[in-house]
Amino acid sequence: MKLSKKLYETGIYGVFSKILGVERGIDNFLKETDFDCQNDIKILEVGCGNGAIGLHLLKRFPKSTLLATDIEENSLKELIKNFKKQGVDNNRISVGLSDITTPDEFKSLNNSVSHLNPQSFDVVCAGGVIGYSKNQPETIKKLLNLIKPGGYFIDIEMNDKFLGKFIGSQYNYPIMPLKKIKKLIENEGYKVSIIPFSERHFPANLSRCGIIARKI
Repeated sequence: MKLSKKLYETGIYGVFSKILGVERGIDNFLKETDFDCQNDIKILEVGCGNGAIGLHLLKRFPKSTLLATDIEENSLKELIKNFKKQGVDNNRISVGLSDITTPDEFKSLNNSVSHLNPQSFDVVCAGGVIGYSKNQPETIKKLLNLIKPGGYFIDIEMNDKFLGKFIGSQYNYPIMPLKKIKKLIENEGYKVSIIPFSERHFPANLSRCGIIARKI
């Protein structure tokens, strides 16, 4: 097992992301991005890690609720701990175990299995996790199918430049070409923007970019 994979499974990866400033860079990017949403939106964050994207959205939309899913139970425990420190009401969050290959189903921590209904979320978000799917195009389609008309898909994805590809190789993370992702999302009835991170988002700009899509 690669050390990088072990760090993720134990939840240490999320701690490193915070210390190194990656989370701050992603948060700054999201602050600069406009979302035309009501305050009571329903959010799904897949492959949540310690929940950086979901936390930003919960703070930004004060009546919103979040379902956070991840394949690693340690990540979910880290998320719960992180959100408690941030003063997020427990009633606004729920968590579940889920494989990114089948993001429309999850298992609660007490082992009950649930299936997510089409068009049941206002926002679905992910951050560098879709590459772990056994079928990336099919996973993206499943995620898009969960979004209500007018809702958003947010993917803080690995970019396809040298450093993004290098980091991806260290985590066994195959990077799908961004042009192919954009075309796939557009074919599902979305307006899509792929937004490069800038120096304001350092150090996340070295390996990440933003895919923001709205369902037409």
